[in-house]
Amino acid sequence: MSETNENKKSFLTKIKALTEQRWFVHTLPIVFLVALVILFSALTKGRFSSPAMLKLIFQQAVIVATAATGASFIYASGNINLAMGATTVLTATLAAIIYNSTHNFWLMFISAVLIAVGLMVISVLLSTVFNVRVMFVTIVMMTLFKAIQDSVLKGSTLGVPYDLVVNLSNYKYSVIAFACFFVFAIVLFHFTAVGRSLKTIGTNNENAFQTGIEKSKYLMIAFIVAGLGAGLASIMVIERAGSLSNNTLASLNNDVLLAVVLGGMSIFGGSKSFAYTGIVGALTVCVLNQGLIMVGVDSTIIQAVRGIIFLVLIMTAQQRPKGLPAPEG
Repeated sequence: MSETNENKKSFLTKIKALTEQRWFVHTLPIVFLVALVILFSALTKGRFSSPAMLKLIFQQAVIVATAATGASFIYASGNINLAMGATTVLTATLAAIIYNSTHNFWLMFISAVLIAVGLMVISVLLSTVFNVRVMFVTIVMMTLFKAIQDSVLKGSTLGVPYDLVVNLSNYKYSVIAFACFFVFAIVLFHFTAVGRSLKTIGTNNENAFQTGIEKSKYLMIAFIVAGLGAGLASIMVIERAGSLSNNTLASLNNDVLLAVVLGGMSIFGGSKSFAYTGIVGALTVCVLNQGLIMVGVDSTIIQAVRGIIFLVLIMTAQQRPKGLPAPEG
C-alpha cells in the first residue's frame, strides 16, 4: 500500500513539475484550441472548419481578443476586472450616439477611446484612493455601467447608419485596430518595465514594494491600456452589431474573463502572464461557443460547460505563484 502511495505521489509531482515548465504553459492553450477545432470539425462532418465558419468565428473573437488583451495587463498584477464587457458596451452606446449627432467617424473614434479610458481611470482611482480591492470596485462599476446603458437606451434599440457599418467592414477596421493594439501590447508588456513590474506585483506585493515598484502607478498604466482596448473594441461592437440594445453582447464580461484564463494566464497573474493570452483565449471561447451550438447543445448547457471549464482552470491554479518573474523566454 505504501509503495502505491509513493508511486502516486511521484506521479503527481511529475505532473506538477510539467505544468511549471514554460514551454508547457505556452503551448497547452494552443494545443487545446487546435483539438477543439478538430473535434467540432469531426462532429459536424467538416462544416465547422469551412472558410465561412472560420471567418465568422474570427469576427466574433476579435472583439473579445481586443478587450481581453487590454485586460491581461490588469490580470498580470493579480487583479480581476469584471467590468471590461460593461465598459466596452457602454462606450459603444455613447460612441454611437456621438456619431448619430455628428456623422464624424474620427470624433466618434476619439470619443470612444477617451470615454473607455476615463471609465477605467475612475475604477482604478476608486480602488487605489480608497484601498479597495479591484475586483470589488469593478463589480460595482459593472452594475453601474449597465444601469447607465439601460437608462440611456430606455429599452429601445439604438441604430447607426448602414453606411458606417459597411465602411468599417470594407476598411477592415477590426483587423487593423486589433493588429495595431496587439503589437503595442506585446512591446509594452514584454519589452518594457511595465510588464515586468505588473508581473512582480502579481507575484508578491511585498517584493514589489521592497524593490521600489509603485503599485498604484502601474495599476493606473494597466487600466489605461485596458481602456484603450475597450475603446477600440467598442467600435468593433458597432461594426458587428449595427445597432445596440440592452442585451448587446451581454456575455462579454464572462467571455473576456474566460478568454484570459483559457489563453494560459494564471488567475493570480504574476510570472505566468503573457500579452498574447487574449487572442488565443478569445479564439478558444468562440470556437467552444460556436461548436457547441452547431452540435445542438442547448444555450443553458453551453453556459454550464463554460462554467465548469473555468472552475477546473481555477482549481488547477489555486496556489499563488511565489518568487519573482523569470526572464522572458
